[in-house]
Amino acid sequence: MEQPSSGAKFFIQSHEEGWLTLEETYLREANSYEWKLEDESNPVILFNGMPLPFVPNDTGVRGTLQTPFQSGEATIEINGTHLKTYIYTDERKMTTEQYEIMLKEILEEAAVCFDYSGLNNGFNTSGRERTLSWTQWSYIKRSFHELSLLFQKINSNPLSVLKQENFITNREKIQQVHTSTSLWLERNHGRTEQLVPKKVWTSKRQETNDLYENRLVKKQLLELRHLLSQYRDYGDGVLIEEAEKLRNKVLYWLNHSFLIGVKPHNGQVSITQRLRKHPIYRKWNTWFEKLYQHQKYEIGFEYHIPLKDTFQVYEMWCFMKLINQARQNGELAETSQLYKTTSDGIFLSLAENKESTVKLENGDTIAFQRVFQYRNPEHVLANTKALFYTFTQRMIPDIVIQRGEKLFIYDPKYRVPNNVGTALGEMHKYRDGIRNIFTDENVVEEVYIMTPFQESVEELRYYSDRFHQRYKMGAVKMMPGVTEEHNRYSI
Repeated sequence: MEQPSSGAKFFIQSHEEGWLTLEETYLREANSYEWKLEDESNPVILFNGMPLPFVPNDTGVRGTLQTPFQSGEATIEINGTHLKTYIYTDERKMTTEQYEIMLKEILEEAAVCFDYSGLNNGFNTSGRERTLSWTQWSYIKRSFHELSLLFQKINSNPLSVLKQENFITNREKIQQVHTSTSLWLERNHGRTEQLVPKKVWTSKRQETNDLYENRLVKKQLLELRHLLSQYRDYGDGVLIEEAEKLRNKVLYWLNHSFLIGVKPHNGQVSITQRLRKHPIYRKWNTWFEKLYQHQKYEIGFEYHIPLKDTFQVYEMWCFMKLINQARQNGELAETSQLYKTTSDGIFLSLAENKESTVKLENGDTIAFQRVFQYRNPEHVLANTKALFYTFTQRMIPDIVIQRGEKLFIYDPKYRVPNNVGTALGEMHKYRDGIRNIFTDENVVEEVYIMTPFQESVEELRYYSDRFHQRYKMGAVKMMPGVTEEHNRYSI
């Protein structure tokens, strides 16, 4: 990251490594960090547009930064100069790999369910080669800092070998006579009148970085530069600027001295012993292997999200897991509301407060962010299509399964407030507040919260089948990348 042009120095205190520059700092969501700005007495500092309070000291100012419970790109503005950084997933709750699993599984299921959408007839995606994907771009943004650290380590100590070069040179330039030179002189003795010829065969050993592993590094960097050029050319808005910035960074790496004399690898890639055993080169190669795993997902998200709430991705993932269950049960009927089609391609259209409904067999449905409005049942027309209402205020449960005239509500909670019991207590508003507009009966049969972790031993009862069957409510553990021990989320 570029430091402010005014020359001010901004540092954040890492819990593991002490004071670091913003570029070196690995920020995690929902954490508190001390920061300091040197050589400034009264700066204007904003974090994602919000002012950061500070106190002056002898060297400048200091303050505390509380990162939001969000992962993604963030901006720190110092006296009008914008510094970009990245907030990573809190690994105590969910690892970055599990976050990537959620994105992958959401779009995998979206691609499979597209066959049920009825949108494929007459829809043409020609005109743009869809080798780019939302998940691939997300992976690049989220893990580019890791790649940068790996390159710094490779650049500081690249693999090298001693290479012997044989050549003919003037005898005056010979500084050291090697055994090979003596043997050459013996073999060629008498061919000239001079005891030692003017031109002498000799050899020289020198260290070189031009070996397979470094050639592969250069090949991968050239491919990454080309890929970022594509995102820059096909992107819009902020994406163009972000892709160009990362591309320039890669171009800067390519100009480092250890790569200058290295030819890019051409041909099939093989995993050598060095790649397997060298910890840095192995991680470097793994980064690029993961990069190209994302190209097969042709359905992306409808909108670009510079700072994506982790809990929103978790809500989408839980919704798609329920759809997956319905598909495996043979109940999936029609999914067109999941998608939005434009001249640029097909997009998964799931957003907050934007109801998306999937139709099942027998007229049943699964809805994401379904809206239940406040209504007066005494003033309802007999032919109304709105079968349900609330008598207090508008309610928007995250996931609603409708079976006939009964509802089953699932509320994904990536971060359970206080405890599971409190979260379940809030679910009573759905059981008591949503009613049938004609009979005025309660229609919510069961309510469950979904969470990626279990809070404590005392709260394990909320996850048990016995609790679920008795009270028709409870908690379900849903962790990406982990096989579920039960199927309480089964529809």
